[in-house]
Amino acid sequence: MANALIVAFTGIIALATLAYVFFSFRLWKTTQTAAGAAKKSADMAAGVHRPYLGVSVLQRHNDYNQDIWAIRWCVKNYGTLPASEVRVGVVLDRQGRGDYGGGPVCSGCEVLPQAELTGFIEIRVDRHIRDQISSGEPMIAHVEIEYVAPGGAHYTHSAEFAFDRTTQNFRPERSETKADRD
Repeated sequence: MANALIVAFTGIIALATLAYVFFSFRLWKTTQTAAGAAKKSADMAAGVHRPYLGVSVLQRHNDYNQDIWAIRWCVKNYGTLPASEVRVGVVLDRQGRGDYGGGPVCSGCEVLPQAELTGFIEIRVDRHIRDQISSGEPMIAHVEIEYVAPGGAHYTHSAEFAFDRTTQNFRPERSETKADRD
């Protein structure tokens, strides 16, 4: 009888050990899933909380018939964190026939969240060039914004605007932001 009792207790201990292993494995699996979800949430939050710079305005500021056009540009930080080491360049080109002008317009600036950085460039557009634009020669403005997020991630935002003969102003054609390096 003592042997039967020892066998019974050994069986109970074995079953309890198997149940412990099973529930420990389930707890480990649940912990891994929760940790993965927490990491994904943290990664998403980090992606949302950063500076997002873009061109909010690119427009001709003075009369179309003047020989020197003043073109106003605005870069806005749509993000939740400041952008530092901001460099903005604006170049207007004639689709392979040379540049109208432009160049770097800001270097080393800081743009706080929801703030705008504004400036002007001047280009020479004499009557001959205005006639070419009126008859369909394209004028394309290229804007490039480089900036650094807190933590050191580097970004480049590129935008392209076409001059619209009807409105006699610039309309956005495309834009994209790329992470240069983290």
